Amino acid sequence: MKDLPQDCGVYLFKNSQGEIIYIGKAINIQKRVKSHLARRDVSPFRGDMIAEAKSVDYLLTANEHEALLLEEELIKTYKPHYNLRLKDDKSYPYIRIGVRETFPPIGFARRKTGKEGLYFGPFTNAKKVREGLKLLRTLFLLRGCEIPESRFPLKRPCIDYDLHLCSAPCVGRISAEAYRENLERAIHFLNGNYESVMEWLEQEMWKAADVLDFESATRYRDHLEATRRIATRYRLVLPQLEDVDFIEGVLGDSIGVVVVLRVRRGRLVGSESFVVDSGPRDKMTLIKGFIEDFYLSHFSLPPRVCVSLDEVAFFDRLKADLGVEMVLAPPASPFEAEILAVALENAQKNLIIEEEKARKKAMWSEKVLEELQAVVALDKLPHLIDGMDVSTFQGDEAVGVVVSFHQGKPYKKRYRKFIIRKTHYPNDYEMLREVVQRYVRDLKKSSLPLPDLLLVDGGIGQLNTVFSALEELGVSVPVISLAKEWEEIYTKDGNAPLRLPARSEVLQLLQRIRNEAHRFAITFHRLRRNKKLFSSMLSEVAGIGPERRRKLLSSYDSLLEILKVAPEEISKNLRIPLPVVLNLQGRLREVFQDGVSGNSQK
Repeated sequence: MKDLPQDCGVYLFKNSQGEIIYIGKAINIQKRVKSHLARRDVSPFRGDMIAEAKSVDYLLTANEHEALLLEEELIKTYKPHYNLRLKDDKSYPYIRIGVRETFPPIGFARRKTGKEGLYFGPFTNAKKVREGLKLLRTLFLLRGCEIPESRFPLKRPCIDYDLHLCSAPCVGRISAEAYRENLERAIHFLNGNYESVMEWLEQEMWKAADVLDFESATRYRDHLEATRRIATRYRLVLPQLEDVDFIEGVLGDSIGVVVVLRVRRGRLVGSESFVVDSGPRDKMTLIKGFIEDFYLSHFSLPPRVCVSLDEVAFFDRLKADLGVEMVLAPPASPFEAEILAVALENAQKNLIIEEEKARKKAMWSEKVLEELQAVVALDKLPHLIDGMDVSTFQGDEAVGVVVSFHQGKPYKKRYRKFIIRKTHYPNDYEMLREVVQRYVRDLKKSSLPLPDLLLVDGGIGQLNTVFSALEELGVSVPVISLAKEWEEIYTKDGNAPLRLPARSEVLQLLQRIRNEAHRFAITFHRLRRNKKLFSSMLSEVAGIGPERRRKLLSSYDSLLEILKVAPEEISKNLRIPLPVVLNLQGRLREVFQDGVSGNSQK
């Protein structure tokens, strides 16, 4: 234990077989791991984890933000048994406000571990987040683009200015001070302080009317009415104007549901429901795990959080370990107990809905797979289907991929990428042959099962190539191909291709697998092609040798991304002299000219 560092990073508990069973992050790894092992407030579920853990590994990071990002990626990759995992492992949307810029942009973000900024969320309805974002920009005229301020002033504003969605700081139509005031009002709005926003809108309305600017006065009046409607919708639930989150949860047979009710300045402003995969055995473990593994890392924390658990030791230990400055406590009044009861009722209703959805999905999957088995005459139900595709541009940077679907859903653990080694000219058949043979060898080497069905993008030629490659390996796997033009299904029985109705769920499943393989292949090919172009252009810039080129290639995905970052930031982070960075960005501007898009997110 003494060998563990007292630095920021991620720690990994492993069992006797070396399998990762839990992943966590910490500002002080040694202190956090000691806390796990010394805890007396552990649930049976976490108690099993401590008993099973036989070793601890760690990965150091520069700061807490990087630790959170690394923890997220590792949990998604390894899916440890004792980590609380949200169902479908999806990224929840946030509203992000920049913090470094003179005119900070506001936008939609999928991860709090993305760019540095002020985050509001997470939310569970992306459509409503985008609608709310548009309302915020309409009210406060904040820019939604990511154009670096080093390019200001531009020649002209984008269409958002004409649509009254932006105040056009890019062409100097607003001062930094006035923009900041608007930004502060937007933050008040997001925090539920509608009264101050309505007061400001009313003042602006009368100011515009006094100078006979009736168009602006009408616009402010409409914004005022819209804000009033929002404030009316979010009713007062607490007598004090407090900011409190209420967390409640419920467990089903295979999933759990946790509900977070957000109260800001006494108003109930949001309700978010999260579905958790099976793991926790009781409600206490579910809520503790949600708070510890997800809530504290992903939410904008209020001064107080109200839960139904009276776990003083757990709360105190959690605050000490994570350095969290807030109160976690049971309800302190009948009003709070009533809100927590509403959260519980919502969780129970959502659990019923989610369990019914899961039941219907399972029934649908079984039905469609049975139909597919009959259509292509398979000996057994195709629970595991692999899709294959290749991608190249005139033989350059040729790649192949395999995607996998289990029970009709993507199974990303089996996704594979291959760089084509043997074929240096455009030949789909030879590239497919190489991918098939390398993939099957990989499966055998890893002792992984062969698919119940292999789907190839193409016609009879691609089908015969894959069969021939499998025969060379002495492997028997059912193979079909799906040709795009007429959506015809080819099989090895020699009969005419099958054409299913466009509404056929079997055809739709095959199309989904084929399209996913195509998307995966195109994305991988473009990434490699861009890296090649990236490297070639960097080599033309004076002052950038192999080492600096390697740093830039590993830090940025495209040349355009370099243009969007302040030169001082690149210089500081990558330790490249500022004149060299300025020279590089100048060269890129010459190449792209006005190629950096000014389109905003709406």
